[in-house]
Amino acid sequence: MHIVFVSSACETLAIEYLATALKQAGHKCSLCFDPQLFNDTFLYYKRLHKFFDYTEDIITELKSCKPDLVAFSVVSDNYPWAVRLADRIKKALQVPIVFGGVHPSSVPDYVIRQPSVDYIVVGEGEGALVDLADNLGNPAMCRTIPNIWAKNGTEVFKNEVRLLIEDLDALPFPDKGIFYDKLPFFAEGYITITSRGCVNKCTFCNNSLYKDIIYPGKGRFMRRRSPENVLAELRWAKATYNFSAVHFWDEILISDKKWLFEFLDGYKKDIKLPFTACIHVNFIDEESVARLKEANCWQAIMGVQSLNEELKKNILNRRESNEKVRSAILLLRSAGIHAICENMLGLPTQTEDDLVNMLSFYNETRPNRLSLYFLRYFPRTKIIDIAMEHKMLTPRDVEEINEGLTARSFIQGGTITIKNFARIQTYLVVLLALPKWLNRALIRARVYKVFPDLGMLAHSISRLLDRHKEYDVDAANFMARYRLFARKKLADRIRTLFSRPGLNKKTEHVKTV
Repeated sequence: MHIVFVSSACETLAIEYLATALKQAGHKCSLCFDPQLFNDTFLYYKRLHKFFDYTEDIITELKSCKPDLVAFSVVSDNYPWAVRLADRIKKALQVPIVFGGVHPSSVPDYVIRQPSVDYIVVGEGEGALVDLADNLGNPAMCRTIPNIWAKNGTEVFKNEVRLLIEDLDALPFPDKGIFYDKLPFFAEGYITITSRGCVNKCTFCNNSLYKDIIYPGKGRFMRRRSPENVLAELRWAKATYNFSAVHFWDEILISDKKWLFEFLDGYKKDIKLPFTACIHVNFIDEESVARLKEANCWQAIMGVQSLNEELKKNILNRRESNEKVRSAILLLRSAGIHAICENMLGLPTQTEDDLVNMLSFYNETRPNRLSLYFLRYFPRTKIIDIAMEHKMLTPRDVEEINEGLTARSFIQGGTITIKNFARIQTYLVVLLALPKWLNRALIRARVYKVFPDLGMLAHSISRLLDRHKEYDVDAANFMARYRLFARKKLADRIRTLFSRPGLNKKTEHVKTV
């Protein structure tokens, strides 16, 4: 069978793992890529997106591919895009379409209602998607596959999920070629993951949903590849592709110190390239920071979320102290590791004073960059129940979150934007560019009250003010995507303009004269 994945805006590890599994089972895989210019998580401008829209290009490409199955890997933020494009594909090709990923796994009852969606993969998809491809010619069999939801007319077949994949080393390496062969700019930085699951149970995160609702009793949720398995992948990748940096996509790379030190020893010896990792302040100490630095960690991203310890404990189910955050920033800065702190705005019970305290805290501790997002309520996460208890969400709001067709990403303003908080967000964006003494005076005077609401520009400006972007894989890919596809679409528009019959006649008349 020929399975064509449709992907948007960025490289997707899920697609790469699924493509490897399908190819090993004897199936053919291809990629159609929508660059989503001016309609992605970071930038949305309706008129520009309409001009740079690639929908019809994708339909043309899909027709030439003649797929037996079209597959989407879907998160909540790109779900509206996926539904719109799937509707257009179904109308043009009448091909079976399958949705998998976090959003369909979270609310399969809502996703299966979409007329263009024939199948859903719930949870881990390697085995399920191979079984589906193997049995596409037998719809009755497809309706019995574990992890697969299918429909026949109005009847929906809901199958139980299989056990979690216990041994991650048994999985083949991700198929990087499905992206790199078509879009070589992605190969400038290498993304990979060493684990599945998370040691924490934050109320705002879908990992808790997976652990407690989708996979209870289905095996150990937090799993990690062996150091040697990850290093073998990186050695192969380094020999195959010419990338300058590595980005580990684990929720927390450093949660197991014994594993970490063994891995870093091998990385320092065989790979040596600058890398980015997500960390947690409860696992940071002087020794681990020193080992990260020795292995060439250039950037560490830590989710702080709030500096109100009671809110963090009771609303977010997190247990780290502000002193731990302060210590982690100091250790990272002292070691010369770029420290990024992620923070949430618009949390239940969060007050303006909480954010003013945040201004003061970061003015003194000085991480290299602050990432600031309004909370995006993801379907069926625990924090939705908490928000309803505090009258921040209504039943209708929850229904819209589950439907997923009108939501904004956390960068675009989240589920609820609070005006005063948005002004403080603007101040937090520029805070680290100003001297401490000036910030102290401005904070006391609450000057942020006259700051504008930057909306989605807050994130972009924050990254522009960050001078240390030498190995920022995400930023490099973002710029390369816009350069490549904007030029291509402009060239297409110009060719179309000059190929109009009326214009050609005028040109011929001028030549005759």
